Parts: sequence; structure tokens; C-alpha cells
Amino acid sequence: MSQQPLLAAALVPSHDHAAFVPQVLTVPAPLQPFVDALLAVEVGPIAPNPLFIAPHESMVLSVQLGRGSDSCIEAKGEHGRNTCVTGIRQWTGSFIPAGRCVTLFALLTPLGSVHVLDSQPLSQVPRIRAHVADLLDRHTTIALESMIALAPTVDAKLNVFATWLEARVTARRQQSSPALRAARAALRLLREPGVPIDELARQAAVSRRQLERHFAHWFGTSPRHLAQVARLQQVSRCAQHGASLADIAAHTGFADQAHMTRTVRQLTGLTPREFVRSQRTPLAGAFRAATRGRTVYL
Repeated sequence: MSQQPLLAAALVPSHDHAAFVPQVLTVPAPLQPFVDALLAVEVGPIAPNPLFIAPHESMVLSVQLGRGSDSCIEAKGEHGRNTCVTGIRQWTGSFIPAGRCVTLFALLTPLGSVHVLDSQPLSQVPRIRAHVADLLDRHTTIALESMIALAPTVDAKLNVFATWLEARVTARRQQSSPALRAARAALRLLREPGVPIDELARQAAVSRRQLERHFAHWFGTSPRHLAQVARLQQVSRCAQHGASLADIAAHTGFADQAHMTRTVRQLTGLTPREFVRSQRTPLAGAFRAATRGRTVYL
């Protein structure tokens, strides 16, 4: 996949900034081990121009509802199939956003994805937007979408979403023990992307090969790729504090600045300087604020 078209478009956003109105909800304390960020975006009428999304550490659970001509909220698609999950991306991707809608986002930690999705395998999810109704059941998503649609304001919708998520992660349901061990290993890898994979495997009491299979099965990625993505996002966070690229490379564990440049370009199609300066839209800013400096949208 050529990254060059993404470079020009990411640095010169073509969307009307006023068409995207984001709102961030502070993640309640009981949800913090499971959810990195909660936010909603109201989208007005827009031209069919692409948006660009960078690799980041979270599974994204989203609920999208349309806004009709009389401003009422309605199902954007078939009822129960407006709730989707997207996995850990391999590289920067693009998509055409829907206009006249409200989309709610929950950025799930690896532990959150296991609990919210009942230990369902996500081996194919990074390459597609999977319908949660296909992973769980449609009754669950119909109930969620109905509650969100009936909430009178965007703030109320976000609170309904947060309440539903808290109920999911605290409910007494049997989860897969290997999935939970893999999630704990992934959480450590996100905190310490330089930790040796063999050490992670020993901590999880499995072989390295088994840990890699578990990552592929439940998170649709490898420990090595997740570590690369975690370092990429460390670059983004460090850049918010004005550090030089050389200092960022040293702080984030790259061998040198050239090594950082190769990794950032491989994942995003941008140089580190272009990557840290590409966050210029309200949507990008909202995700950056909600995730304490990570880059989700370019």
C-alpha cells in the first residue's frame, strides 16, 4: 500500500473544521483499566473527502447514529448493526466519513476488549470494521443503540455509553483465561514497549510462540507490532511537550533518530516531524486531548 497520497492529504486537511464538533467525557474511575478514552463527534453535512487514522494502541468501539433533517436521531443503518469495533491498525489508513451523524467512541484497552467483547477472537478485526452484533448478539447492540438514541443530548448519550460499558466490564461472566493473560501481557507491553517478548511470555507462563498466537487470536496483532505502535504513540506524546526529535528518540527507546524515522515512516507514511505536526483538525485535537497526547486522527 503506497503511503505517499496519505502524506499530502494528512498535512492539508480538506474538511470544514466546523463540520466536526467533538465532545470528550472523562473516563470514570471504574472504567479506567478497560477504557482509555470516551468521546463523541457530531458531524454536519460534509463533502465525501477522506479522513486519515494512524496506528494506535486501542481497539475502537463505536456507535454511529444518523441525524435526520428534523434533527432527530435515527439508526444510520439496520438497527443493531450500527455498533462496530476496529482493531490495532497495521499502518495509517483512510476512510470516507458519514455526514449528518453522531458517533460515540470508546477506546478500549486490551483488557477492556476482552471483557466488553466476551473474549471473542479479533484476528480479522484490524483489517475490517466488525459488527459487534456478529461477535456478541444483536439483542445486545439493539438495546445499546436504542438507549443512546433516546438520550436527549450528546453528553447524555456519552453517559449512557459509559454506563453500558461499566455494566459490561463488571458483570460476572466467565472470560477466557488465556485471553486475560494475553491482555495483561499487552498492557505491560504498552507501558514498557522495550520489554523483551520472552520476558512477557515467561510472566504469562506460556512459550513465546504461544504468546504470539494469543496476541494474533485475541488482538489481531503481534507483540512486536504492538510495541512499535506503542513507541509511535510515545513519540506523539513527547512531541506535545516540545522535545527535540533527538531527545524523543532517546526517551522512547529507539537506537537513534534514524531508527525512529524508519519506524514512524513505516507505520504512517510520514517523517517524525511531519507526523507530530499533522494534528491540525478539531477531530485530531479532541482525540489527542482525550488520550493525553496520542495521535489517532491526522
